[in-house]
Amino acid sequence: MKATAAIMLMMAVMMTAGCTKDPNNGGNNSGGNGGSSGGGSNPSTEGIYLGIIGFNNGIIEPIKEISLLNASTKNQFLSYIGNLQKGRLTGLYYADYMGLEKLKTYQKPPKLQNVSLVTFTDGLDNYSTQEGVMNPNNYLDPDDYRDYLNNRIRNENIHGLPITAYSIGLRGADIQANNVPRFRTILEKLASPNKSYMAENMAQVNQQFQVIAQELSHTYYNSNVSLAVPPAYYPNEQIRFTFDLNQSATSPANSSLYITATYEKTSNSRVLKNITYSGFKNNVSNNESFEKDADGFFVFKFADLRYSNDQTVSSSDLSRVRLWHKPTDGDWTPESEFKPGQSTSSEVDKNSALIMLVLDCTDSMGDNFIDMKNHAKNFVNTLVSASSN
Repeated sequence: MKATAAIMLMMAVMMTAGCTKDPNNGGNNSGGNGGSSGGGSNPSTEGIYLGIIGFNNGIIEPIKEISLLNASTKNQFLSYIGNLQKGRLTGLYYADYMGLEKLKTYQKPPKLQNVSLVTFTDGLDNYSTQEGVMNPNNYLDPDDYRDYLNNRIRNENIHGLPITAYSIGLRGADIQANNVPRFRTILEKLASPNKSYMAENMAQVNQQFQVIAQELSHTYYNSNVSLAVPPAYYPNEQIRFTFDLNQSATSPANSSLYITATYEKTSNSRVLKNITYSGFKNNVSNNESFEKDADGFFVFKFADLRYSNDQTVSSSDLSRVRLWHKPTDGDWTPESEFKPGQSTSSEVDKNSALIMLVLDCTDSMGDNFIDMKNHAKNFVNTLVSASSN
């Protein structure tokens, strides 16, 4: 009886601990507001909302609760990452489970466009299927836990949006050659289709963190571009906006960044039809305008105009835009009345992104642990730079 009682006491202690605590971070702040303007559990403004979970033998407490990330608050996130400590065992699945739960229960920020889970790990889960709070569905097989998470990632909506999940893996000391296929499968299961990446070294980990940060930052803001056209051209005349030619160019033939369309006149509007793009990823084929500027030009608005590399059109890019027109029986002619400063404009439409970053903090990271933390900090800094545009 004494032996049984001792075993039960030991199990209770293990379940209560469940994690490595960082003395520099203080007590559990679960449910806190992150202490940032517009953040916390009642987000009031558009922005990037980020939370961070570190894991080893459970969740490293306190987690960095989701809150607004910007230039004023970023040091909270950087300090949290810097204070993460290594521990034994790998509670990967429970960490991702908690990440999904935090995303689901956080109040919807205004104009939310993206809900994302970003996971970095170097090993196989060997802890999450224990009895207790870490294993809410009581899975005995780790693969069942993994597949449960995969089903949520692929099929669950949070605040009406699908989850975009990313995974980055680096083979730790415990991943031998015979375990590589299993490790690769785990990365694929914990990510959306084509969003998993298996790195060969920490430099590639950093590179992939940057790729993900850039992709996420593009969901944060749209650049809506307005381009103006004179009210009267010949019927079915072609027009072309070029974004890469200088003022001395005599033809748009050498342009690789342009928008071409057929210009049609109606009684009270103008229509761009059969729009084609070179160097842009937009696919709107028709655009009608009823709006005139002070000089009588019809203003066409292109929502979230982006280059093929997903970058938005900047104000400096707009200063180079030229307008050309060509009747059905003529050649391209520059429109001398088109003035970039007056005939072009852009406005930034800011949205919100809701992101949870999950970081492996196990002993198997070895000397790579410091590099991983630095790369995670770079991830945060890149998101901040995007939100400052």
